Amino acid sequence: MRQSGGPGLTQNLLFCPAAHWLVQSLAAAGVEHFFIITGDSLTFPEGCEAVSGQDPELDAKLKAFAAQAGGAVLSVTRPVWLSYAGAALLTGNEPLPAGGEETGIWRTSNLAEQGLSGLATGEPFSPSACEEPLAVALQTAEDVETAQYLGRYDVVFRHTARGVRFLDLDTAYIDPTVEIGAGTLILPGTILRGRTVIGENCEIGPNTMIRDCEIGHDTVVNASQLNESTVGSHTNVGPFAYLRPNSHVGDAVKVGDFVEVKNSSIGDGTKISHLTYVGDSDVGEQVNFGCGTVTVNYDGNQKYRTTIGDRCFLGCNTNLVAPVTVEDGAFTAAGTTVTGRVPAGALAIGRARQENKEGWALRHRAKKK
Repeated sequence: MRQSGGPGLTQNLLFCPAAHWLVQSLAAAGVEHFFIITGDSLTFPEGCEAVSGQDPELDAKLKAFAAQAGGAVLSVTRPVWLSYAGAALLTGNEPLPAGGEETGIWRTSNLAEQGLSGLATGEPFSPSACEEPLAVALQTAEDVETAQYLGRYDVVFRHTARGVRFLDLDTAYIDPTVEIGAGTLILPGTILRGRTVIGENCEIGPNTMIRDCEIGHDTVVNASQLNESTVGSHTNVGPFAYLRPNSHVGDAVKVGDFVEVKNSSIGDGTKISHLTYVGDSDVGEQVNFGCGTVTVNYDGNQKYRTTIGDRCFLGCNTNLVAPVTVEDGAFTAAGTTVTGRVPAGALAIGRARQENKEGWALRHRAKKK
């Protein structure tokens, strides 16, 4: 496989380089090893041996790769998008369709002897002779748009064949590296990208973006954004929740509306229902966060961690000024600012005592007249 510049294999199709689309299609069809001649610093998936086109030992390395592979080798000499059906056809034993537009894809067995000179020899793959578009050579911006359109549906149909359900196929945007379990329902406006793995029987969306995350089984993510994090099973996230990188949410957890979690672990059964910020924190199991709770983790110079034990109850509008620890079973009163350790089973109250000034409001209004 030869990597080139321009709108080629480095070109993103639905957030994922075209090289990854090509590798994913071929891998799904049974190809296990890839030899990529590249002049770019693109990171390729596992199983890909990327060699610089300027490497003086390039030809020898290619011959050694072909000899180790044995039998027929697929050679790709131009940037191209390849469908799953096209990859299956290429890796099969049937003759390839003849005639039509050149894609730069060849099925050959002479690379072990010829090396670089044998890349564009053998049996060519001409997808325009097929009933449906199986490949698109990526030469122009229009080609890229066409490949992205075809690729989006190719990925969606691959998932439906495995038992994933889509309420609206036209509004799902999923890159080829994503894995989704059977029985999961994808609602409109969902974007799944990167190394994302969704469990079985989940409900994702509407209007949700998940990137590089692992989601357990039977979990709901509603109108939220999740990045580089993990979420357990039987958990509800959203609507309008935001998980920032390195967040780890356990099983049977509630992360509700307008909740932000960053670089934190949330124990099983914890409820963070609304309007709360949890940053740089280690939270135990069965904790209840009252509305408006904030972990105050940044002093303008350095970040500090908050530790909350199991079965704690944090009253509404609690400020936890890190570094601070709330031990198992402790309570904080509503409106409390916690600046020191709260012992296990204790109640922390850190607020000014209420004082009523009789008649003050009447006198204040009178001054305005």
